[in-house]
Amino acid sequence: MGGTPPREKFPALATLIGYLDGLQDRACLETLAKLLGELRVARADIAASCVFGVKGYRRNTISRSPWYELLANCWHSGHRTPIHDHRGVSCAFKVVEGTGTEIRFRETPSGLVCPSETVTMPVGYVCAAADNDIHQVANMEAADQDLVTLHIYSPPITKMHTYEWGACSTAEAGDCYDGPC
Repeated sequence: MGGTPPREKFPALATLIGYLDGLQDRACLETLAKLLGELRVARADIAASCVFGVKGYRRNTISRSPWYELLANCWHSGHRTPIHDHRGVSCAFKVVEGTGTEIRFRETPSGLVCPSETVTMPVGYVCAAADNDIHQVANMEAADQDLVTLHIYSPPITKMHTYEWGACSTAEAGDCYDGPC
C-alpha cells in the first residue's frame, strides 16, 4: 500500500477524516452538514487533491472506506453535474474556493423535472442533499474563476440517478413546438 495516510497528508481534515473512518453505516446528513460547517479549510489545505478536468468537473478522492468517500471536486467555468438525486446516499459539501450555483428541481406530473430554485453558493456555503433532493451543481462564473468544493458521500456513490428536464434537447427547434406558425 504505502503513501501518507490521508489524516497526515491533509491535517486540516484530520478530525473530519477520523470521524468518517469510524463510520459503520450510512452517515447522518445533519452530522455531515454540521462537521462541514465547523470545518476551516482552504484550497491550500487540499492542494494535493485539486486537479481540474478539461471537459468537465473532476472528482478527486482524498479518503474513502466502504462507508464514505471524501472528495475535492474541481470545476472550471461552465463545468456542471448532470441533474441528479442522491437516493441511498448522504451527500454534503462545502464551497472551499469560488462561487458555485445549485439549481434545484422538482418532479412534475409529466415525469419530467423543472427548475424550482437557484442558489448562489459563496465560499463557506454548505449544501446537504437528502435522498429525494434533485439538483445540479455548476460553476457559472467567468472563465478565470475556478470552483473547489469538498464533498462527502456516505456510502460512496456507485451510480447516480439522473434526470432530463428538456426532452427535445437534440431535436430540431420546430420539432418541439406544437402550436400555430
